[in-house]
Amino acid sequence: MKISLFGCLIVMLACLGTVQGQHHETEKKPEAQRPLTFVPVRSDQLNDPELKEFKMESTVMTVAPGGVDTVSHRHDCELFGYVLEGAVEIALVDKNTVTYKAGQMFYEKRNILHTVTRNNSKDQPAKVLLMFLIKNGRPGYTAEYPGKSGN
Repeated sequence: MKISLFGCLIVMLACLGTVQGQHHETEKKPEAQRPLTFVPVRSDQLNDPELKEFKMESTVMTVAPGGVDTVSHRHDCELFGYVLEGAVEIALVDKNTVTYKAGQMFYEKRNILHTVTRNNSKDQPAKVLLMFLIKNGRPGYTAEYPGKSGN
């Protein structure tokens, strides 16, 4: 089955809504004190017959100035992130960070362990459009260590 790049992008955008509440915190902090905040953009079921079991969800993730999230987690979907403003550091299973700046895009394979999201700027937030391509019924977010609370 061949899936065009456009088709994949659409599916990933549909998945974003599923994952928007992904970084659950055990204690409620005022929004201004949270390292990550999420605003849903769009969620659509795909109508291509070969992709009918998938949806695309999208959300804008804002990483506060100096914000760091170290809650190890996985997404049971394909994830694309497009940096809209600022820069973010992302670390996956190997814990080596890669910095992505405004205008750059990153990709996380399904179920890869995500270990760090960081904004090194002390005065500017970073904004990333996250697009998830997710199969119906799959969880969008799973903490690696569900019993531990995160940042």
